[in-house]
Amino acid sequence: MANQEQFTSAEGWEFRLVNDHLVITSQSDPATQVQLNPRATFALQSYLSKHRDALYAAQQGQEEPEYDWREPSPNEEESAL
Repeated sequence: MANQEQFTSAEGWEFRLVNDHLVITSQSDPATQVQLNPRATFALQSYLSKHRDALYAAQQGQEEPEYDWREPSPNEEESAL
């Protein structure tokens, strides 16, 4: 992996990969920073993936969906029978 890649930013935070570590830095206070090694980054990615629908709904200002996107819906289960 490259030593340093282009960063992306959102809501006052910068995200970049530096030497295989995810570095999250506050844009308002660059001394506020978190560095995650690859294992921790993968765990964070997994955690966020599990809560994908709730995060999306919160971003859209909606209530959390009643179903879990990782589980088949009741209609899908019936059609599989």
